[in-house]
Amino acid sequence: MNDLPNAPTDDLLPAIAADALVQAKRLIELDGPRAEAWGSDLAALALEAGEDGVVRLVAALAEASGPAAAAALWALSAVTEVVDLGDSALKPAPTWASSLGTSRCVEAMILRERRWESVAFRFVDSAEDAHVIVVYLVPPAVGGGDETVGEVNLGAVDLLDVLQEEDAGIVVVETALEVAAGRVARALANTVEPRDSAVANGRVLVVRLQAMVESVPAAPVAVEASIPEIPVRDPDDDAYARDMLWRAVGDVAEPGAAALAQAAAVLREAAAHDDPIAHWLAASLGPVDLDDTDTDVVLAAVAATVSPASLLPLDHDARTAVLDLEWADWLGAVIELVRRGPGTPVDPEALVDHINRNPEVTSTIPKKDRPRVGWAFGAVTDLWEPIGLADAGGITTFGCAVLPRALDRAWQA
Repeated sequence: MNDLPNAPTDDLLPAIAADALVQAKRLIELDGPRAEAWGSDLAALALEAGEDGVVRLVAALAEASGPAAAAALWALSAVTEVVDLGDSALKPAPTWASSLGTSRCVEAMILRERRWESVAFRFVDSAEDAHVIVVYLVPPAVGGGDETVGEVNLGAVDLLDVLQEEDAGIVVVETALEVAAGRVARALANTVEPRDSAVANGRVLVVRLQAMVESVPAAPVAVEASIPEIPVRDPDDDAYARDMLWRAVGDVAEPGAAALAQAAAVLREAAAHDDPIAHWLAASLGPVDLDDTDTDVVLAAVAATVSPASLLPLDHDARTAVLDLEWADWLGAVIELVRRGPGTPVDPEALVDHINRNPEVTSTIPKKDRPRVGWAFGAVTDLWEPIGLADAGGITTFGCAVLPRALDRAWQA
């Protein structure tokens, strides 16, 4: 195999091309849909080396030649017009080359689950290879805005089969292809900071949408995430919320030592293995020292979901969600959970209902804002079940003891 073209030492492109050639040796053994997904991710990565990254990548692969380079070029040809299909560098063609671009959508559906509403498409190509694309949608911001695209997952059909299982807790509604595609295209056009998966799979998604709707936006590209400033808290609001909280829930039993130890152990283990739930520890005031007491570790993590000290450690959804939720939302939801006791539902829709039914909170969540507030609660309560605040039946006794104390800590001066 020929050497890749010379380039400046600070240029990412040669390393990207070299890695692509190594990976493409296995690409030859795949099928068309997976090759297209690989090409989409590679094109997105090449753009990080500059606006001409894809053009220079194609040139580098063409100069390298050989079966691996040919496979990589064929995969790129499905998601970009930069590749010249008449180029001799595309030989030998992989076995799946003839099926590229032949995928047709045979089914579209809306998936409604605990936190997300998603659009799922099922495709089949000329080689009868089937795959699905699932696009997670983020509701419009409170007060107005437009629906945007969250995660974009591309995989085998069994991904959809798992989502449709009865115990998955997902409501499946079949919909017309053009309706589903139009909704996704509009959401994609409204997306300013696409998730990594939307960037990686974006070119395949755009190609698929073009066969179903007339107007499709350009494929999303990676952008540096903007970290918003945390608004300055109003000490009067904090004091009022704390007073109202304890007036409503009264004397709450102490959380059990064994349950605290178990929850703290889960958080410490998460921190040691970079589990996503550990980002709440990193965002907590201090951040909390893992050698602190079990009580401090647990309360610090839960309090951070209400009022983090820093947004930097949080992922995009968590960062957005904590800014969406106001102290009155938390107050209404937690008072009702504690008042109703263990077993009270904690799914996002139920938490919005708790706010609207709570007599201590005079404001209500209007119908147009319910999806977004529910989505936000879904993002910040992902921590609850792993540490035992809730289970499949709803809030636990441990959760009823911890949540008011966590709110109290979040709202302290």
